Amino acid sequence: MPPTPLRIGIISAAWGAKAHLPAWRSLDGIEVTAICTSRPETAAKAAAEFGVARAFHDFREMAADPDIDIVDCGTRPPLRYAMVMAALGAGKHVYNGIPFAKDMADARAMTDAWRTAGTVAVVDAFMQAVPAMVQMKAMLGDGWIGDVFGADVAFEVPLFSSAQTNVPGYVWFADPANGASAGRNLGSHMLHLLVHFFGPITSVASDHTLALKQWPLDGDVICPEVPDRASMLLRHASGLPTRVEANWSKIGGEGFRFSVWGSAGRLEARAPVFPMAHDTRLFGTRDTALGTAMMGEIAIAPEYLTVPGCHAVADRPETGLLALASIFAAMRDAIHGFGTTAPDFAQGLHVQHVVEAAAQASDERRWIDL
Repeated sequence: MPPTPLRIGIISAAWGAKAHLPAWRSLDGIEVTAICTSRPETAAKAAAEFGVARAFHDFREMAADPDIDIVDCGTRPPLRYAMVMAALGAGKHVYNGIPFAKDMADARAMTDAWRTAGTVAVVDAFMQAVPAMVQMKAMLGDGWIGDVFGADVAFEVPLFSSAQTNVPGYVWFADPANGASAGRNLGSHMLHLLVHFFGPITSVASDHTLALKQWPLDGDVICPEVPDRASMLLRHASGLPTRVEANWSKIGGEGFRFSVWGSAGRLEARAPVFPMAHDTRLFGTRDTALGTAMMGEIAIAPEYLTVPGCHAVADRPETGLLALASIFAAMRDAIHGFGTTAPDFAQGLHVQHVVEAAAQASDERRWIDL
Protein backbone atom coordinates (compact mmCIF):
# COMPACT_ATOMS: atom_id res chain seq x y z
CA MET A 1 0.00 0.00 0.00
CA PRO A 2 1.45 3.44 -0.94
CA PRO A 3 2.11 5.86 1.93
CA THR A 4 -0.51 8.44 2.84
CA PRO A 5 -0.07 11.56 0.68
CA LEU A 6 1.93 14.35 2.27
CA ARG A 7 -0.09 17.55 2.67
CA ILE A 8 1.56 20.84 1.69
CA GLY A 9 0.84 24.35 2.94
CA ILE A 10 2.41 27.11 0.82
CA ILE A 11 3.13 30.56 2.24
CA SER A 12 3.12 33.03 -0.69
CA ALA A 13 0.82 33.65 -3.62
CA ALA A 14 3.75 34.94 -5.68
CA TRP A 15 6.84 32.74 -6.22
CA GLY A 16 5.42 30.02 -4.00
CA ALA A 17 2.17 29.65 -5.91
CA LYS A 18 3.47 30.33 -9.42
CA ALA A 19 6.64 28.20 -9.30
CA HIS A 20 6.45 25.84 -6.33
CA LEU A 21 2.79 24.83 -6.56
CA PRO A 22 3.02 23.31 -10.09
CA ALA A 23 6.17 21.42 -9.06
CA TRP A 24 4.53 20.01 -5.93
CA ARG A 25 1.48 19.01 -7.97
CA SER A 26 3.62 17.15 -10.48
CA LEU A 27 4.55 14.59 -7.80
CA ASP A 28 2.82 11.38 -6.78
CA GLY A 29 2.04 11.19 -3.07
CA ILE A 30 1.64 14.96 -2.61
CA GLU A 31 -1.44 17.11 -1.99
CA VAL A 32 -1.27 20.91 -1.87
CA THR A 33 -4.02 21.56 0.65
CA ALA A 34 -3.45 25.13 1.87
CA ILE A 35 -2.12 28.53 0.89
CA CYS A 36 -1.31 31.48 3.12
CA THR A 37 -1.02 35.22 2.47
CA SER A 38 -1.01 38.17 4.88
CA ARG A 39 -4.70 39.11 4.60
CA PRO A 40 -7.98 37.12 4.57
CA GLU A 41 -9.12 38.57 1.24
CA THR A 42 -5.86 37.87 -0.59
CA ALA A 43 -5.67 34.39 0.91
CA ALA A 44 -9.21 33.58 -0.25
CA LYS A 45 -8.44 34.98 -3.71
CA ALA A 46 -5.25 32.94 -4.01
CA ALA A 47 -6.99 29.75 -2.89
CA ALA A 48 -9.68 30.24 -5.51
CA GLU A 49 -7.23 31.22 -8.27
CA PHE A 50 -4.93 28.25 -7.71
CA GLY A 51 -7.56 25.67 -6.76
CA VAL A 52 -6.36 25.13 -3.19
CA ALA A 53 -8.89 23.92 -0.64
CA ARG A 54 -7.89 25.98 2.42
CA ALA A 55 -6.87 29.62 2.87
CA PHE A 56 -4.87 31.01 5.81
CA HIS A 57 -3.87 34.59 6.58
CA ASP A 58 -1.85 33.72 9.70
CA PHE A 59 1.18 31.53 9.06
CA ARG A 60 1.21 30.49 12.72
CA GLU A 61 -2.22 28.91 12.34
CA MET A 62 -1.03 27.10 9.22
CA ALA A 63 2.09 25.86 10.99
CA ALA A 64 0.06 24.56 13.92
CA ASP A 65 -2.55 22.80 11.79
CA PRO A 66 -2.34 19.00 12.30
CA ASP A 67 -3.55 18.38 8.75
CA ILE A 68 -0.43 19.93 7.17
CA ASP A 69 2.83 17.98 6.94
CA ILE A 70 5.14 20.33 5.00
CA VAL A 71 5.26 24.14 5.18
CA ASP A 72 6.76 25.76 2.08
CA CYS A 73 7.96 29.19 3.21
CA GLY A 74 8.11 31.96 0.63
CA THR A 75 8.81 35.74 0.78
CA ARG A 76 11.91 37.69 1.83
CA PRO A 77 14.36 36.49 4.52
CA PRO A 78 13.40 38.74 7.50
CA LEU A 79 9.73 37.75 7.19
CA ARG A 80 10.52 34.13 6.41
CA TYR A 81 12.48 33.60 9.61
CA ALA A 82 9.37 33.66 11.83
CA MET A 83 7.55 31.37 9.40
CA VAL A 84 10.32 28.78 9.44
CA MET A 85 10.62 28.92 13.22
CA ALA A 86 6.86 28.51 13.69
CA ALA A 87 6.77 25.52 11.35
CA LEU A 88 9.76 23.80 12.94
CA GLY A 89 8.38 24.55 16.39
CA ALA A 90 5.22 22.72 15.38
CA GLY A 91 7.25 19.71 14.21
CA LYS A 92 6.66 20.30 10.51
CA HIS A 93 8.93 19.56 7.58
CA VAL A 94 10.07 22.84 6.00
CA TYR A 95 11.08 24.16 2.61
CA ASN A 96 12.93 27.48 2.96
CA GLY A 97 13.85 30.07 0.33
CA ILE A 98 17.08 31.75 -0.82
CA PRO A 99 18.83 33.67 0.66
CA PHE A 100 18.64 31.24 3.58
CA ALA A 101 18.55 34.04 6.19
CA LYS A 102 19.13 37.76 6.59
CA ASP A 103 22.16 37.16 8.84
CA MET A 104 24.14 34.50 10.69
CA ALA A 105 22.10 34.82 13.90
CA ASP A 106 18.89 33.87 12.07
CA ALA A 107 20.70 31.16 10.11
CA ARG A 108 22.04 29.54 13.28
CA ALA A 109 18.69 29.78 15.08
CA MET A 110 16.82 28.10 12.21
CA THR A 111 19.43 25.36 11.92
CA ASP A 112 19.30 24.72 15.68
CA ALA A 113 15.49 24.58 15.55
CA TRP A 114 15.65 22.10 12.67
CA ARG A 115 18.02 19.82 14.55
CA THR A 116 15.78 19.98 17.62
CA ALA A 117 12.67 19.23 15.56
CA GLY A 118 14.27 16.24 13.81
CA THR A 119 12.24 16.90 10.67
CA VAL A 120 13.29 17.23 7.02
CA ALA A 121 14.25 20.79 6.08
CA VAL A 122 15.40 21.87 2.63
CA VAL A 123 16.69 25.08 1.05
CA ASP A 124 15.47 26.43 -2.30
CA ALA A 125 18.86 26.12 -4.05
CA PHE A 126 17.56 24.05 -6.93
CA MET A 127 20.31 24.81 -9.48
CA GLN A 128 21.98 21.53 -8.50
CA ALA A 129 18.90 19.59 -9.70
CA VAL A 130 18.86 21.06 -13.23
CA PRO A 131 19.43 18.07 -15.56
CA ALA A 132 22.49 19.58 -17.25
CA MET A 133 24.07 20.08 -13.83
CA VAL A 134 23.17 16.57 -12.65
CA GLN A 135 24.77 15.07 -15.76
CA MET A 136 27.78 17.38 -15.46
CA LYS A 137 28.43 16.19 -11.89
CA ALA A 138 28.12 12.57 -12.98
CA MET A 139 30.60 13.15 -15.82
CA LEU A 140 33.07 14.74 -13.42
CA GLY A 141 32.70 11.74 -11.14
CA ASP A 142 33.41 9.44 -14.08
CA GLY A 143 36.65 11.32 -14.83
CA TRP A 144 35.53 12.93 -18.10
CA ILE A 145 37.87 15.92 -17.53
CA GLY A 146 40.46 13.98 -15.53
CA ASP A 147 41.66 15.56 -12.30
CA VAL A 148 39.63 18.69 -11.51
CA PHE A 149 41.80 21.82 -11.41
CA GLY A 150 39.26 24.62 -10.86
CA ALA A 151 35.83 26.08 -11.56
CA ASP A 152 34.22 29.44 -12.37
CA VAL A 153 30.50 30.20 -12.02
CA ALA A 154 28.91 33.47 -13.12
CA PHE A 155 25.40 34.91 -13.15
CA GLU A 156 25.43 38.29 -14.89
CA VAL A 157 22.15 39.79 -16.12
CA PRO A 158 20.41 43.21 -16.17
CA LEU A 159 17.70 42.54 -13.59
CA PHE A 160 17.96 46.30 -13.04
CA SER A 161 19.27 48.97 -15.43
CA SER A 162 19.15 52.73 -15.76
CA ALA A 163 16.47 52.31 -18.44
CA GLN A 164 14.10 49.92 -16.67
CA THR A 165 13.55 47.49 -13.83
CA ASN A 166 13.08 44.08 -15.43
CA VAL A 167 11.94 42.36 -12.21
CA PRO A 168 9.58 44.81 -10.47
CA GLY A 169 8.55 42.17 -7.93
CA TYR A 170 12.10 42.09 -6.60
CA VAL A 171 12.73 45.75 -5.75
CA TRP A 172 13.01 44.58 -2.13
CA PHE A 173 16.54 43.59 -3.16
CA ALA A 174 17.45 47.30 -2.77
CA ASP A 175 17.13 47.32 1.02
CA PRO A 176 19.97 45.86 3.14
CA ALA A 177 17.46 45.17 5.95
CA ASN A 178 16.10 42.39 3.74
CA GLY A 179 19.42 40.54 3.73
CA ALA A 180 19.81 41.21 0.02
CA SER A 181 22.64 41.94 -2.42
CA ALA A 182 23.97 40.42 -5.63
CA GLY A 183 26.32 38.28 -3.54
CA ARG A 184 23.63 37.20 -1.09
CA ASN A 185 20.89 36.49 -3.64
CA LEU A 186 22.49 35.39 -6.91
CA GLY A 187 25.68 34.46 -5.08
CA SER A 188 23.93 32.12 -2.64
CA HIS A 189 22.54 30.04 -5.49
CA MET A 190 25.99 29.69 -7.06
CA LEU A 191 27.70 28.98 -3.74
CA HIS A 192 25.24 26.16 -3.08
CA LEU A 193 26.13 24.73 -6.50
CA LEU A 194 29.87 24.86 -5.76
CA VAL A 195 29.43 23.26 -2.33
CA HIS A 196 27.27 20.53 -3.87
CA PHE A 197 29.92 19.81 -6.51
CA PHE A 198 33.14 20.30 -4.57
CA GLY A 199 32.41 20.23 -0.84
CA PRO A 200 32.74 22.83 1.90
CA ILE A 201 34.50 26.16 1.49
CA THR A 202 37.21 27.11 3.97
CA SER A 203 38.33 30.60 2.91
CA VAL A 204 37.18 33.50 0.76
CA ALA A 205 38.44 36.78 -0.68
CA SER A 206 35.88 39.10 -2.20
CA ASP A 207 35.07 42.48 -3.72
CA HIS A 208 31.52 43.87 -3.51
CA THR A 209 30.52 47.14 -5.20
CA LEU A 210 27.42 49.19 -6.04
CA ALA A 211 27.56 50.64 -9.55
CA LEU A 212 23.95 51.43 -10.55
CA LYS A 213 22.64 53.99 -8.05
CA GLN A 214 19.03 54.25 -9.29
CA TRP A 215 16.37 51.83 -10.55
CA PRO A 216 13.41 53.38 -12.43
CA LEU A 217 10.02 51.93 -11.56
CA ASP A 218 6.60 53.23 -12.66
CA GLY A 219 7.68 56.85 -12.76
CA ASP A 220 9.44 56.55 -9.43
CA VAL A 221 13.11 55.93 -8.62
CA ILE A 222 14.45 53.22 -6.30
CA CYS A 223 17.85 54.01 -4.75
CA PRO A 224 19.53 50.70 -3.86
CA GLU A 225 21.78 50.52 -0.81
CA VAL A 226 23.34 47.12 -1.48
CA PRO A 227 26.11 45.90 -3.81
CA ASP A 228 24.95 44.96 -7.29
CA ARG A 229 28.17 43.10 -8.08
CA ALA A 230 30.17 40.53 -6.14
CA SER A 231 33.41 38.78 -7.11
CA MET A 232 34.52 35.95 -4.84
CA LEU A 233 37.68 33.85 -4.81
CA LEU A 234 37.13 30.64 -2.86
CA ARG A 235 39.20 27.80 -1.50
CA HIS A 236 37.49 24.49 -0.71
CA ALA A 237 38.52 22.09 2.05
CA SER A 238 39.93 19.84 -0.68
CA GLY A 239 42.27 22.66 -1.74
CA LEU A 240 40.34 23.28 -4.98
CA PRO A 241 40.15 26.96 -6.03
CA THR A 242 36.85 28.26 -7.45
CA ARG A 243 35.45 31.68 -8.37
CA VAL A 244 32.01 33.36 -8.35
CA GLU A 245 30.83 36.42 -10.30
CA ALA A 246 27.38 37.83 -9.46
CA ASN A 247 26.08 40.96 -11.19
CA TRP A 248 22.44 41.96 -11.54
CA SER A 249 22.98 45.23 -13.43
CA LYS A 250 25.17 44.04 -16.31
CA ILE A 251 23.66 45.13 -19.63
CA GLY A 252 24.33 42.47 -22.24
CA GLY A 253 25.34 40.03 -19.53
CA GLU A 254 25.74 36.47 -20.76
CA GLY A 255 23.41 35.01 -18.17
CA PHE A 256 24.57 31.89 -16.33
CA ARG A 257 27.83 30.03 -16.97
CA PHE A 258 29.39 27.25 -14.91
CA SER A 259 32.77 26.08 -16.16
CA VAL A 260 34.90 23.28 -14.69
CA TRP A 261 38.30 22.31 -16.09
CA GLY A 262 40.85 19.63 -15.37
CA SER A 263 43.80 17.62 -16.63
CA ALA A 264 41.93 16.11 -19.59
CA GLY A 265 39.25 18.61 -20.58
CA ARG A 266 36.57 21.12 -19.67
CA LEU A 267 32.80 21.09 -19.11
CA GLU A 268 30.49 24.11 -19.10
CA ALA A 269 26.77 24.57 -18.38
CA ARG A 270 25.11 27.65 -19.86
CA ALA A 271 21.69 29.28 -19.53
CA PRO A 272 20.33 32.59 -20.87
CA VAL A 273 19.17 33.74 -17.41
CA PHE A 274 18.51 31.58 -14.34
CA PRO A 275 19.30 27.94 -15.19
CA MET A 276 16.18 25.84 -15.82
CA ALA A 277 15.67 22.31 -17.10
CA HIS A 278 14.40 23.45 -20.50
CA ASP A 279 17.12 25.98 -21.38
CA THR A 280 20.36 24.92 -19.66
CA ARG A 281 22.76 23.38 -22.16
CA LEU A 282 25.96 21.43 -21.54
CA PHE A 283 29.19 21.86 -23.51
CA GLY A 284 32.58 20.21 -23.33
CA THR A 285 35.98 19.75 -24.90
CA ARG A 286 38.96 17.47 -24.58
CA ASP A 287 40.97 19.29 -27.23
CA THR A 288 44.29 20.26 -25.65
CA ALA A 289 45.73 22.10 -28.66
CA LEU A 290 46.68 25.74 -28.16
CA GLY A 291 44.15 28.13 -29.67
CA THR A 292 42.00 25.52 -31.39
CA ALA A 293 39.92 24.00 -28.58
CA MET A 294 36.23 23.99 -29.53
CA MET A 295 33.43 23.47 -27.04
CA GLY A 296 30.89 21.06 -28.50
CA GLU A 297 27.37 20.65 -27.16
CA ILE A 298 26.74 17.46 -25.18
CA ALA A 299 23.25 15.97 -25.29
CA ILE A 300 21.47 15.48 -21.98
CA ALA A 301 20.88 11.76 -21.49
CA PRO A 302 17.23 10.68 -21.03
CA GLU A 303 17.81 9.39 -17.50
CA TYR A 304 18.54 12.95 -16.34
CA LEU A 305 15.28 14.31 -17.78
CA THR A 306 12.89 12.39 -15.53
CA VAL A 307 12.30 12.03 -11.80
CA PRO A 308 10.72 8.91 -10.23
CA GLY A 309 7.15 9.55 -9.13
CA CYS A 310 7.05 12.85 -11.01
CA HIS A 311 5.02 13.93 -14.05
CA ALA A 312 6.87 17.18 -14.82
CA VAL A 313 8.18 17.50 -18.37
CA ALA A 314 11.76 18.71 -18.77
CA ASP A 315 11.25 20.88 -21.85
CA ARG A 316 8.29 22.85 -20.50
CA PRO A 317 9.30 26.46 -19.69
CA GLU A 318 7.59 26.87 -16.32
CA THR A 319 9.96 28.46 -13.84
CA GLY A 320 12.12 25.80 -12.28
CA LEU A 321 9.52 23.07 -12.81
CA LEU A 322 11.56 19.87 -13.16
CA ALA A 323 14.47 20.98 -10.95
CA LEU A 324 12.09 22.04 -8.18
CA ALA A 325 10.14 18.81 -8.56
CA SER A 326 13.37 16.85 -8.25
CA ILE A 327 14.26 18.57 -4.95
CA PHE A 328 10.67 18.13 -3.73
CA ALA A 329 10.71 14.44 -4.70
CA ALA A 330 13.88 13.82 -2.69
CA MET A 331 12.25 15.62 0.25
CA ARG A 332 9.11 13.48 -0.10
CA ASP A 333 11.17 10.29 -0.19
CA ALA A 334 13.34 11.30 2.79
CA ILE A 335 10.24 12.00 4.87
CA HIS A 336 9.12 8.44 4.11
CA GLY A 337 12.54 7.14 5.16
CA PHE A 338 14.11 6.61 1.75
CA GLY A 339 17.42 8.33 1.03
CA THR A 340 18.50 11.81 2.00
CA THR A 341 17.71 15.23 0.69
CA ALA A 342 19.83 18.22 -0.26
CA PRO A 343 20.43 21.08 0.05
CA ASP A 344 19.43 20.81 3.70
CA PHE A 345 19.68 23.42 6.46
CA ALA A 346 23.25 22.36 7.29
CA GLN A 347 24.27 23.34 3.76
CA GLY A 348 22.16 26.50 4.05
CA LEU A 349 24.03 27.49 7.22
CA HIS A 350 27.40 26.83 5.59
CA VAL A 351 26.55 28.95 2.54
CA GLN A 352 25.27 31.74 4.81
CA HIS A 353 28.64 31.61 6.60
CA VAL A 354 30.45 31.97 3.26
CA VAL A 355 28.18 34.88 2.27
CA GLU A 356 28.90 36.72 5.53
CA ALA A 357 32.63 35.98 5.29
CA ALA A 358 32.67 37.33 1.72
CA ALA A 359 31.09 40.60 2.86
CA GLN A 360 33.69 40.86 5.64
CA ALA A 361 36.49 40.05 3.20
CA SER A 362 35.35 42.84 0.89
CA ASP A 363 35.12 45.36 3.74
CA GLU A 364 38.51 44.44 5.20
CA ARG A 365 40.31 43.79 1.88
CA ARG A 366 41.72 40.43 2.97
CA TRP A 367 41.17 36.67 2.89
CA ILE A 368 38.78 35.39 5.56
CA ASP A 369 39.00 31.84 6.93
CA LEU A 370 35.69 30.26 7.84
